[in-house]
Amino acid sequence: MKVAGRIRALAQKVATGLASFHDDQRGMGAVEFALIVPMLIVVYLASFELTTSLSVAKRVTKAAATVADIVTQSSTVSKTSLATMSDVTKAILVPYASTGMVLKISGITVDATKNAKVAWSWSSSGTAPYAVNSNATVPSSMLFADTFLVRSELAVPHELLTFIPNPGGVDIKNITVSREYYFRQRLNNKIDCSNC
Repeated sequence: MKVAGRIRALAQKVATGLASFHDDQRGMGAVEFALIVPMLIVVYLASFELTTSLSVAKRVTKAAATVADIVTQSSTVSKTSLATMSDVTKAILVPYASTGMVLKISGITVDATKNAKVAWSWSSSGTAPYAVNSNATVPSSMLFADTFLVRSELAVPHELLTFIPNPGGVDIKNITVSREYYFRQRLNNKIDCSNC
């Protein structure tokens, strides 16, 4: 009987202790904080990375459009004048890195039958990216007979501050932001390149 009374008293103490433990709310905020903080850090880093990448993409877009716009305001260009477009691009990309960027500028002639051919091309790598008289792809909205177009293509590598895990097992650390713009000539019927 004494043993049964002790067991009953012990069970009652355990039940009372568990009930008071259940009612005790101290430390709950710390537990909730510990559960939520990792998710908040991921959301913060993802939003920061997304904002930075969108800002880089916006500057690349502006740089490609500005280069095409400047070139179309001339009646003739040369390799020297086209090389200055790299400086224009770098100035627009500040404060983001322009290391490894590739800028291509092409003059495209569209004939009376709406066939687009490369008249000249230049690249910041130092070689002509397209052969003269090779076929050029032009958006249908800009394909008008007897016109001259300037195409600027800009590709800028961007290193992410954090990495994005890929389900395929490859981590994404570097991306390339590319933009392409077409502008019509503003002076004369075409733009000549004296030494391209």
